[in-house]
Amino acid sequence: MRPLRDPVPARGRLSGGRFWPPASVVGELEVRSPADPADLVGVFPFGAEDVEEAVAAAARAARPWGASAVRERVAALSRLRPELQRRAPELVACLARETGRPLWECQREVQGLIGRLDQTLEAAPEQLADRVWPDLPARVASRPLGVVVVIGPAMLPLSTSHTHIVAGLAAGNAVVWKPSPLCPASAQLYAQALHDADLPPGVVNVIFGDDQVGEALATHPRADAVVFTGRAANGARLRRLLLERYDLRLHLHLSAKNAAVVLEDANLELAAYEVATSAFQSAGQRCTATSRVLVHTAVLEEFLALLTAQCLQLRIGPPETEAFMGPLLSAARMEQFIAHRDAARADGAEVIVPGERLDRPGWFVSPSIHLIGQDRRRPDSVYQQQELFGPDLCVYPVRDIDEAFALCDGTDYGLCAALFSDTPLRWKRFTEEIRAGALFWNRGTASPSGLLPFGGEKRSGHGARGGADAVLALRREVSLLGRTSEAVERLPGTQQPQQPRTQLD
Repeated sequence: MRPLRDPVPARGRLSGGRFWPPASVVGELEVRSPADPADLVGVFPFGAEDVEEAVAAAARAARPWGASAVRERVAALSRLRPELQRRAPELVACLARETGRPLWECQREVQGLIGRLDQTLEAAPEQLADRVWPDLPARVASRPLGVVVVIGPAMLPLSTSHTHIVAGLAAGNAVVWKPSPLCPASAQLYAQALHDADLPPGVVNVIFGDDQVGEALATHPRADAVVFTGRAANGARLRRLLLERYDLRLHLHLSAKNAAVVLEDANLELAAYEVATSAFQSAGQRCTATSRVLVHTAVLEEFLALLTAQCLQLRIGPPETEAFMGPLLSAARMEQFIAHRDAARADGAEVIVPGERLDRPGWFVSPSIHLIGQDRRRPDSVYQQQELFGPDLCVYPVRDIDEAFALCDGTDYGLCAALFSDTPLRWKRFTEEIRAGALFWNRGTASPSGLLPFGGEKRSGHGARGGADAVLALRREVSLLGRTSEAVERLPGTQQPQQPRTQLD
């Protein structure tokens, strides 16, 4: 048993440039490490006043911040970089403790915060520059939206939200962020970095709470934009609640059922490695995780042998060990995952690698692989159609490329898909037929490039894409067309406007 660490002291919401303990507590988030539930990470109370106070602070700050020049905002936001660098070791340790993920994975996430900040600040001046039509004369100018609400997920809890926070700020908006209720300690440390960057009071605000708090924040009448990352069912509910808010900019980044297609001309060793690591990284708890693999029958037996070998050699353990993957995020998520996996077997899925609950502290399960035969495909199966958010991979034999592509595109979701084949024409056809926001050729789905735009199709997304386009998603454009008063245009059948006369007394 590892020695227990002290709980993280809660500081309350960040609004108006300072931290405020709740004046009227309405709930609290008790967070325990999923790698060792005896380790109490912290207890984070939240107040009845948090939403209103944070939104009010953002609304006060939005106009002067938005009126500042882009170069001034970029200079102010650049002060966040040394604060993130200074806190990087602490952020890594806190993320690992709070999510149970391996240290190497948490280090990548924290380094990615700095990379995303640099990328955003470098691109923002060009992305926000006026577009000019000298022959009219006219231009299209970027303007802020106002108050941007960001509601973050539990997996990659800092990097996913960070993308939209820094993009919203660079575009001239004030931001209110509610992180996942499973990761308040890491969010509080990130909020401290935002605070110490000495941004104008109220420009960025952070509140904590459960899903009800997030709903109250997203539906606040003074919100001008909402960016939500989470499950499709929650995103659909939010969209229904905001149906009458025609003035609101709503961006939803939602669930997935990502597939990899392995054809007979693929490099099978490469495909097995990429599929396994994409399926089981973060214990399968990424929206970009591969959950289905569609394999040509000519190479099915060989591919399954390679995939099984990859799966069985993966190291599972707590963050401080040499592990590839850690636990699921909570007991509730583990029980739900096991229930869906058991239902798959009841539906007739053939067990290739059984997976099991590991006999150790924490919410650890080992990866599982199932085979779905031609006669076992069911469009009403939760296992086959819905995101499980755990380390499970479903293998479908396919007879030809037509069947593979149809099955790949045959779900309600469209976030990522991968093709393993050494035929460029097949890749070209894949890019034309598969409706997904990100497509990969001979590489796994789990780690899209941060240099590219990112977002989903179908039920995986709504609104603009994020990633490299996050700044563009959080600004509005206004067309400006005008002239001096001397350049009068006279239409047929009208009286010429008179020029104003100046009279001296």
